[in-house]
Amino acid sequence: MMRMLDTSGLLNAGFALPAGINDTLTRLWFRGPATTAEGQHTDWVYIGIFWFCTAWFVLLMGLMFYWVIRYRRRPGTIAPASPNHSTKLEIVWTVVPTLCLVPMFIVGFQGYMHKMVAPGDAIELSVSAYKWNWDLEYPNGSQSRESTTIGSRPVPIFYMPADRPIKLRMNSRDVMHAFWVPDFRIKADIMPNRYTSVWFNTSLPADAATLGEAHGLNESSPMWGVPYSDHWVFCAEYCGNEHSEMAAVIRVVPEDKWNQWLGTIGTAGLSPIDLGKFIYQRKCASCHTIDGSKGTGPTWLNKWGYESKYTDGSTAIMDENSARESILVPAKKIVEGYSNQMTSFQGQIKDNELEAIFAYMKSLSDRGGN
Repeated sequence: MMRMLDTSGLLNAGFALPAGINDTLTRLWFRGPATTAEGQHTDWVYIGIFWFCTAWFVLLMGLMFYWVIRYRRRPGTIAPASPNHSTKLEIVWTVVPTLCLVPMFIVGFQGYMHKMVAPGDAIELSVSAYKWNWDLEYPNGSQSRESTTIGSRPVPIFYMPADRPIKLRMNSRDVMHAFWVPDFRIKADIMPNRYTSVWFNTSLPADAATLGEAHGLNESSPMWGVPYSDHWVFCAEYCGNEHSEMAAVIRVVPEDKWNQWLGTIGTAGLSPIDLGKFIYQRKCASCHTIDGSKGTGPTWLNKWGYESKYTDGSTAIMDENSARESILVPAKKIVEGYSNQMTSFQGQIKDNELEAIFAYMKSLSDRGGN
Protein backbone atom coordinates (compact mmCIF):
# COMPACT_ATOMS: atom_id res chain seq x y z
CA MET A 1 0.00 0.00 0.00
CA MET A 2 1.21 3.52 -0.70
CA ARG A 3 2.96 5.01 2.31
CA MET A 4 1.96 8.51 3.32
CA LEU A 5 4.46 11.24 4.05
CA ASP A 6 5.00 11.42 7.80
CA THR A 7 4.06 14.99 8.63
CA SER A 8 3.91 14.72 12.41
CA GLY A 9 6.16 17.47 13.75
CA LEU A 10 6.36 19.23 10.40
CA LEU A 11 3.41 21.54 10.95
CA ASN A 12 5.50 24.12 12.79
CA ALA A 13 8.96 23.03 11.63
CA GLY A 14 8.00 23.21 7.95
CA PHE A 15 7.50 26.99 8.00
CA ALA A 16 9.74 29.70 9.40
CA LEU A 17 7.08 31.14 11.70
CA PRO A 18 6.87 32.22 15.35
CA ALA A 19 6.38 29.20 17.61
CA GLY A 20 2.77 28.23 18.12
CA ILE A 21 1.20 30.26 15.30
CA ASN A 22 0.25 27.13 13.33
CA ASP A 23 -1.22 25.59 16.49
CA THR A 24 -3.33 28.72 16.91
CA LEU A 25 -4.54 28.53 13.31
CA THR A 26 -5.32 24.82 13.73
CA ARG A 27 -7.50 25.56 16.74
CA LEU A 28 -9.13 28.50 14.96
CA TRP A 29 -10.03 26.49 11.84
CA PHE A 30 -10.46 22.96 13.20
CA ARG A 31 -11.23 23.68 16.91
CA GLY A 32 -8.45 21.36 18.00
CA PRO A 33 -5.50 19.28 16.78
CA ALA A 34 -6.08 16.16 14.69
CA THR A 35 -5.87 12.91 16.67
CA THR A 36 -4.82 10.65 13.78
CA ALA A 37 -1.71 10.66 11.57
CA GLU A 38 -3.97 11.02 8.53
CA GLY A 39 -5.68 14.02 10.12
CA GLN A 40 -2.32 15.61 10.91
CA HIS A 41 -1.36 15.18 7.26
CA THR A 42 -4.59 16.92 6.23
CA ASP A 43 -3.82 19.83 8.58
CA TRP A 44 -0.24 20.06 7.31
CA VAL A 45 -1.32 20.19 3.65
CA TYR A 46 -4.10 22.69 4.37
CA ILE A 47 -1.90 25.06 6.36
CA GLY A 48 0.97 24.68 3.88
CA ILE A 49 -1.31 25.76 1.03
CA PHE A 50 -2.63 28.61 3.19
CA TRP A 51 0.86 30.04 3.80
CA PHE A 52 1.83 29.52 0.17
CA CYS A 53 -1.22 31.51 -0.95
CA THR A 54 -0.65 34.12 1.75
CA ALA A 55 2.95 34.69 0.62
CA TRP A 56 1.94 35.13 -3.01
CA PHE A 57 -0.99 37.37 -2.06
CA VAL A 58 1.25 39.68 0.00
CA LEU A 59 3.87 39.77 -2.79
CA LEU A 60 1.39 40.50 -5.58
CA MET A 61 -0.60 43.08 -3.61
CA GLY A 62 2.64 44.77 -2.53
CA LEU A 63 3.87 44.96 -6.13
CA MET A 64 0.49 46.21 -7.32
CA PHE A 65 0.39 49.08 -4.81
CA TYR A 66 4.02 49.93 -5.51
CA TRP A 67 3.42 50.09 -9.26
CA VAL A 68 0.19 52.07 -8.85
CA ILE A 69 2.04 54.71 -6.86
CA ARG A 70 5.40 54.59 -8.69
CA TYR A 71 3.95 54.70 -12.20
CA ARG A 72 0.85 56.78 -11.61
CA ARG A 73 0.04 59.27 -14.34
CA ARG A 74 1.14 62.81 -13.45
CA PRO A 75 -0.39 66.08 -14.73
CA GLY A 76 1.22 67.34 -17.90
CA THR A 77 2.84 64.01 -18.75
CA ILE A 78 1.83 62.23 -21.92
CA ALA A 79 1.08 58.56 -21.29
CA PRO A 80 3.64 56.39 -23.11
CA ALA A 81 2.51 53.58 -25.35
CA SER A 82 2.27 50.31 -23.42
CA PRO A 83 2.86 46.81 -24.83
CA ASN A 84 -0.22 44.64 -25.26
CA HIS A 85 1.44 41.24 -25.64
CA SER A 86 4.54 39.40 -24.39
CA THR A 87 4.96 35.73 -25.20
CA LYS A 88 7.85 35.35 -22.76
CA LEU A 89 5.88 36.91 -19.92
CA GLU A 90 2.86 34.72 -20.59
CA ILE A 91 5.03 31.60 -20.61
CA VAL A 92 6.64 32.60 -17.31
CA TRP A 93 3.37 33.32 -15.51
CA THR A 94 1.94 30.02 -16.77
CA VAL A 95 4.92 27.75 -16.12
CA VAL A 96 5.98 29.10 -12.72
CA PRO A 97 2.54 28.74 -11.03
CA THR A 98 2.16 25.29 -12.61
CA LEU A 99 5.50 24.16 -11.18
CA CYS A 100 4.36 25.46 -7.77
CA LEU A 101 1.11 23.48 -8.00
CA VAL A 102 2.77 20.16 -8.90
CA PRO A 103 4.13 19.50 -5.35
CA MET A 104 0.71 20.38 -3.92
CA PHE A 105 -0.92 17.84 -6.21
CA ILE A 106 1.61 15.10 -5.42
CA VAL A 107 1.38 15.52 -1.64
CA GLY A 108 -2.41 15.88 -1.71
CA PHE A 109 -2.91 12.89 -4.01
CA GLN A 110 -0.58 10.76 -1.92
CA GLY A 111 -2.57 11.55 1.21
CA TYR A 112 -5.88 10.99 -0.58
CA MET A 113 -4.88 7.53 -1.82
CA HIS A 114 -3.59 6.58 1.63
CA LYS A 115 -6.90 7.56 3.22
CA MET A 116 -8.98 5.76 0.61
CA VAL A 117 -7.42 2.29 1.10
CA ALA A 118 -7.60 0.72 4.55
CA PRO A 119 -4.66 -1.42 5.75
CA GLY A 120 -5.07 -5.17 5.38
CA ASP A 121 -5.09 -5.74 9.15
CA ALA A 122 -7.91 -3.25 9.79
CA ILE A 123 -10.82 -4.33 12.00
CA GLU A 124 -13.99 -4.04 9.89
CA LEU A 125 -17.18 -2.79 11.55
CA SER A 126 -20.63 -2.17 10.03
CA VAL A 127 -22.36 1.19 10.41
CA SER A 128 -26.01 1.85 9.53
CA ALA A 129 -27.36 5.39 9.37
CA TYR A 130 -31.04 6.27 9.55
CA LYS A 131 -33.21 9.19 10.60
CA TRP A 132 -31.83 10.20 13.06
CA ASN A 133 -29.39 7.80 14.65
CA TRP A 134 -26.44 5.46 14.10
CA ASP A 135 -26.08 1.71 14.56
CA LEU A 136 -22.68 0.02 14.74
CA GLU A 137 -22.20 -3.74 14.67
CA TYR A 138 -19.04 -5.32 16.07
CA PRO A 139 -17.33 -8.42 14.59
CA ASN A 140 -19.20 -10.70 17.03
CA GLY A 141 -22.58 -9.30 15.91
CA SER A 142 -23.14 -7.32 19.12
CA GLN A 143 -23.83 -3.63 19.65
CA SER A 144 -22.70 -1.29 22.41
CA ARG A 145 -25.34 -0.76 25.09
CA GLU A 146 -23.83 2.48 26.42
CA SER A 147 -25.03 5.95 25.60
CA THR A 148 -24.73 9.58 26.60
CA THR A 149 -27.12 12.47 26.01
CA ILE A 150 -27.45 15.60 23.92
CA GLY A 151 -30.10 17.62 25.72
CA SER A 152 -32.66 14.95 26.53
CA ARG A 153 -31.78 12.60 23.68
CA PRO A 154 -29.62 9.50 24.18
CA VAL A 155 -26.81 9.08 21.66
CA PRO A 156 -24.78 5.86 21.33
CA ILE A 157 -21.19 5.39 22.47
CA PHE A 158 -19.05 3.23 20.19
CA TYR A 159 -15.93 1.74 21.76
CA MET A 160 -12.86 1.46 19.51
CA PRO A 161 -9.37 0.06 20.16
CA ALA A 162 -6.43 2.48 20.18
CA ASP A 163 -3.47 2.11 17.82
CA ARG A 164 -5.33 -0.23 15.51
CA PRO A 165 -6.72 0.62 12.04
CA ILE A 166 -10.52 0.56 11.97
CA LYS A 167 -12.51 0.29 8.73
CA LEU A 168 -16.18 1.26 8.75
CA ARG A 169 -18.44 -0.24 6.07
CA MET A 170 -21.44 2.07 5.92
CA ASN A 171 -24.90 2.20 4.39
CA SER A 172 -28.13 4.15 4.88
CA ARG A 173 -31.60 2.76 5.51
CA ASP A 174 -33.44 5.81 4.21
CA VAL A 175 -31.88 9.03 2.88
CA MET A 176 -28.37 10.38 2.38
CA HIS A 177 -26.28 10.97 5.50
CA ALA A 178 -22.60 11.80 6.06
CA PHE A 179 -20.30 10.32 8.71
CA TRP A 180 -18.15 13.15 10.06
CA VAL A 181 -15.57 12.97 12.86
CA PRO A 182 -13.95 16.42 13.20
CA ASP A 183 -11.10 15.14 15.41
CA PHE A 184 -10.09 12.61 12.74
CA ARG A 185 -10.58 15.01 9.79
CA ILE A 186 -12.75 12.45 8.00
CA LYS A 187 -16.16 12.78 6.36
CA ALA A 188 -17.80 10.24 4.08
CA ASP A 189 -21.22 10.22 2.41
CA ILE A 190 -23.59 7.38 3.32
CA MET A 191 -26.19 6.46 0.71
CA PRO A 192 -29.12 4.04 0.54
CA ASN A 193 -28.64 0.89 -1.57
CA ARG A 194 -24.88 1.39 -1.67
CA TYR A 195 -21.89 0.78 0.60
CA THR A 196 -19.20 3.36 1.31
CA SER A 197 -16.24 3.07 3.66
CA VAL A 198 -13.81 5.11 5.71
CA TRP A 199 -10.94 4.14 7.99
CA PHE A 200 -8.90 5.66 10.80
CA ASN A 201 -6.24 4.80 13.36
CA THR A 202 -6.03 6.89 16.51
CA SER A 203 -4.02 6.78 19.72
CA LEU A 204 -4.69 7.70 23.32
CA PRO A 205 -3.10 10.92 24.61
CA ALA A 206 -0.50 10.54 27.35
CA ASP A 207 -2.73 12.43 29.80
CA ALA A 208 -5.94 10.51 28.97
CA ALA A 209 -8.62 10.54 31.67
CA THR A 210 -10.00 7.27 33.06
CA LEU A 211 -13.52 5.84 33.04
CA GLY A 212 -15.41 5.58 36.30
CA GLU A 213 -18.59 6.29 38.21
CA ALA A 214 -19.16 9.57 36.33
CA HIS A 215 -19.64 7.49 33.17
CA GLY A 216 -22.32 5.24 34.69
CA LEU A 217 -19.89 2.39 35.41
CA ASN A 218 -19.34 0.33 38.53
CA GLU A 219 -16.16 -1.35 39.74
CA SER A 220 -17.17 -4.69 38.25
CA SER A 221 -17.19 -3.24 34.73
CA PRO A 222 -14.25 -4.23 32.50
CA MET A 223 -13.93 -0.54 31.62
CA TRP A 224 -13.54 0.71 35.20
CA GLY A 225 -10.36 2.80 35.51
CA VAL A 226 -9.50 2.39 31.82
CA PRO A 227 -7.91 5.40 30.04
CA TYR A 228 -10.02 6.77 27.19
CA SER A 229 -10.59 9.63 24.78
CA ASP A 230 -13.94 10.64 23.27
CA HIS A 231 -14.52 11.91 19.73
CA TRP A 232 -17.88 13.18 18.52
CA VAL A 233 -19.54 11.88 15.38
CA PHE A 234 -22.01 14.09 13.49
CA CYS A 235 -24.14 13.81 10.38
CA ALA A 236 -22.85 16.37 7.87
CA GLU A 237 -25.61 15.91 5.26
CA TYR A 238 -29.00 17.51 5.97
CA CYS A 239 -31.43 14.64 6.46
CA GLY A 240 -34.58 16.10 8.00
CA ASN A 241 -36.01 17.69 11.14
CA GLU A 242 -33.64 16.17 13.72
CA HIS A 243 -30.49 16.33 11.59
CA SER A 244 -28.63 18.55 14.07
CA GLU A 245 -29.08 15.98 16.85
CA MET A 246 -27.92 12.96 14.85
CA ALA A 247 -24.73 12.27 16.78
CA ALA A 248 -22.67 9.56 18.42
CA VAL A 249 -19.43 9.24 20.40
CA ILE A 250 -16.38 7.19 19.45
CA ARG A 251 -14.67 6.20 22.70
CA VAL A 252 -11.08 5.02 22.20
CA VAL A 253 -9.61 2.62 24.79
CA PRO A 254 -6.55 0.27 24.90
CA GLU A 255 -6.98 -2.70 22.58
CA ASP A 256 -6.64 -5.35 25.31
CA LYS A 257 -9.45 -3.71 27.31
CA TRP A 258 -11.56 -3.41 24.17
CA ASN A 259 -11.19 -7.12 23.46
CA GLN A 260 -12.22 -7.90 27.04
CA TRP A 261 -15.21 -5.56 26.85
CA LEU A 262 -16.31 -7.03 23.50
CA GLY A 263 -17.17 -10.33 25.19
CA THR A 264 -19.53 -8.65 27.67
CA ILE A 265 -21.84 -6.59 25.44
CA GLY A 266 -24.28 -9.20 24.15
CA THR A 267 -27.97 -8.74 24.92
CA ALA A 268 -28.67 -12.39 25.83
CA GLY A 269 -28.76 -11.67 29.56
CA LEU A 270 -31.14 -8.72 29.38
CA SER A 271 -34.76 -8.91 30.51
CA PRO A 272 -37.39 -8.18 27.81
CA ILE A 273 -37.99 -4.70 29.26
CA ASP A 274 -34.27 -3.88 29.41
CA LEU A 275 -33.77 -5.18 25.88
CA GLY A 276 -36.74 -3.11 24.72
CA LYS A 277 -35.26 -0.03 26.41
CA PHE A 278 -31.91 -0.68 24.69
CA ILE A 279 -33.59 -0.98 21.28
CA TYR A 280 -35.62 2.15 21.98
CA GLN A 281 -32.47 4.15 22.78
CA ARG A 282 -30.75 2.92 19.63
CA LYS A 283 -33.55 2.99 17.07
CA CYS A 284 -36.55 4.93 18.35
CA ALA A 285 -35.50 7.73 20.73
CA SER A 286 -34.74 10.16 17.91
CA CYS A 287 -38.47 10.41 17.07
CA HIS A 288 -40.46 9.08 20.06
CA THR A 289 -40.29 10.45 23.59
CA ILE A 290 -41.11 8.60 26.83
CA ASP A 291 -42.01 11.66 28.92
CA GLY A 292 -45.28 12.63 27.22
CA SER A 293 -43.81 15.44 25.12
CA LYS A 294 -44.47 15.60 21.40
CA GLY A 295 -41.66 14.56 19.09
CA THR A 296 -41.42 13.76 15.42
CA GLY A 297 -43.61 10.78 16.28
CA PRO A 298 -46.12 10.10 19.11
CA THR A 299 -44.81 9.69 22.64
CA TRP A 300 -44.67 6.17 24.09
CA LEU A 301 -45.79 7.31 27.53
CA ASN A 302 -49.25 5.80 28.14
CA LYS A 303 -49.49 4.82 24.48
CA TRP A 304 -50.06 1.10 25.10
CA GLY A 305 -53.68 0.20 25.71
CA TYR A 306 -55.01 3.59 24.64
CA GLU A 307 -56.92 4.45 21.48
CA SER A 308 -55.16 6.25 18.62
CA LYS A 309 -56.90 8.15 15.84
CA TYR A 310 -55.39 7.98 12.35
CA THR A 311 -55.40 10.40 9.44
CA ASP A 312 -57.81 8.16 7.48
CA GLY A 313 -60.43 8.61 10.22
CA SER A 314 -60.05 5.12 11.71
CA THR A 315 -59.12 4.34 15.30
CA ALA A 316 -57.35 1.46 17.01
CA ILE A 317 -56.15 0.41 20.44
CA MET A 318 -52.37 0.16 20.69
CA ASP A 319 -51.63 -3.54 21.16
CA GLU A 320 -49.22 -6.12 19.72
CA ASN A 321 -50.81 -6.15 16.25
CA SER A 322 -51.10 -2.37 16.02
CA ALA A 323 -47.53 -1.83 17.26
CA ARG A 324 -46.13 -4.45 14.89
CA GLU A 325 -47.87 -2.86 11.91
CA SER A 326 -46.61 0.59 12.92
CA ILE A 327 -43.02 -0.68 13.07
CA LEU A 328 -42.97 -2.80 9.93
CA VAL A 329 -45.42 -0.87 7.71
CA PRO A 330 -45.43 2.65 9.21
CA ALA A 331 -46.96 4.34 6.16
CA LYS A 332 -50.14 2.24 6.29
CA LYS A 333 -51.67 4.23 9.15
CA ILE A 334 -50.46 7.64 10.29
CA VAL A 335 -51.47 8.95 13.70
CA GLU A 336 -53.47 12.16 13.43
CA GLY A 337 -51.33 15.26 13.94
CA TYR A 338 -48.15 13.66 12.56
CA SER A 339 -46.61 13.27 9.12
CA ASN A 340 -45.30 10.12 7.46
CA GLN A 341 -41.57 10.32 8.29
CA MET A 342 -40.87 6.88 9.75
CA THR A 343 -38.96 4.36 7.66
CA SER A 344 -39.92 0.69 7.67
CA PHE A 345 -37.96 -1.70 9.91
CA GLN A 346 -39.04 -4.68 7.82
CA GLY A 347 -36.15 -7.14 7.72
CA GLN A 348 -34.13 -5.04 10.18
CA ILE A 349 -35.66 -6.15 13.45
CA LYS A 350 -36.10 -9.66 14.84
CA ASP A 351 -39.23 -11.17 16.39
CA ASN A 352 -37.69 -11.30 19.86
CA GLU A 353 -36.76 -7.62 19.51
CA LEU A 354 -40.37 -6.78 18.63
CA GLU A 355 -41.51 -8.65 21.74
CA ALA A 356 -38.99 -6.67 23.80
CA ILE A 357 -40.30 -3.38 22.39
CA PHE A 358 -43.84 -4.42 23.30
CA ALA A 359 -42.69 -5.21 26.85
CA TYR A 360 -40.98 -1.84 27.19
CA MET A 361 -44.01 0.06 25.82
CA LYS A 362 -46.22 -1.78 28.30
CA SER A 363 -43.91 -0.75 31.15
CA LEU A 364 -44.44 2.89 30.17
CA SER A 365 -48.26 2.67 30.28
CA ASP A 366 -50.68 2.47 33.17
CA ARG A 367 -52.68 0.06 31.00
CA GLY A 368 -49.75 -2.18 30.20
CA GLY A 369 -50.49 -4.80 32.82
CA ASN A 370 -47.82 -6.68 34.76
